[in-house]
Amino acid sequence: MTQARAYSGGTVGDGLWIRPCHQTDAPRRRLVCLPHAGGTAREYISWPALLPPDVGVYAVQYPGRQDRFGEPAAAGIESLAHEIASALEPFTGDPLTVFGHSMGAYVAYEVVLELERRHGRVVDLLVVSGVAAPQDKRPSEVHLLPDEAFAAEVARDNEAFARLLTAPDLVEVLLPMIRDDYRIFEVYRRSRPPAVLASLLATGGTEDPGVDPAGLTRWGQLTSAGFDVLSFPGGHFYLVEDESALVGRLAERLLSV
Repeated sequence: MTQARAYSGGTVGDGLWIRPCHQTDAPRRRLVCLPHAGGTAREYISWPALLPPDVGVYAVQYPGRQDRFGEPAAAGIESLAHEIASALEPFTGDPLTVFGHSMGAYVAYEVVLELERRHGRVVDLLVVSGVAAPQDKRPSEVHLLPDEAFAAEVARDNEAFARLLTAPDLVEVLLPMIRDDYRIFEVYRRSRPPAVLASLLATGGTEDPGVDPAGLTRWGQLTSAGFDVLSFPGGHFYLVEDESALVGRLAERLLSV
């Protein structure tokens, strides 16, 4: 049996996948957040302070990083989503929002599909950030680049990783994990993606080279419920450049779902 692992406000279930970002008793709504490629659960540790106190914020910890270092990488986004959906079973009776950025947006979409396959509509709102809809996803093979070129490509969009390039020993440890994330992101394909039952919100930065507001709009084809697009100043990591802008708008949206 897996040991419970502490993270900020405690543990949920076995504590392996779902990490509370703060301590909250009997939250009115749960917000589950999925990181980008190479990201960790700590990406969302500051979000609770920007949200109403009765919103429980939880972050997903993918295998292969931090306290899960050494675990094998996920075979693909669909298998990753299946595991996360199972970990979220205790939340299916509560008001639930799922957010994912970049690779995490595709994982979030697949998680919602899997939860709906099992239970029907149990997620009120799916928020996808920083990527085109699956049917418009462009082919890429960045994960096949040699280490130096791969690290430079990751650093181009991710300032946090760019700062790590001054610590070669740390980069050497992290690069295989990030490469695994890029692999499952880049091989993910959904030529005819099914619609979710949840309402859907697509968000992104106006200067993101990977997706523009028109591209975000195509996510609207993947829901049978309400849909909206929100654009913010900034690039691919607009949500880091001005975290309060995105989280403030999410707070408003959570009051209405």
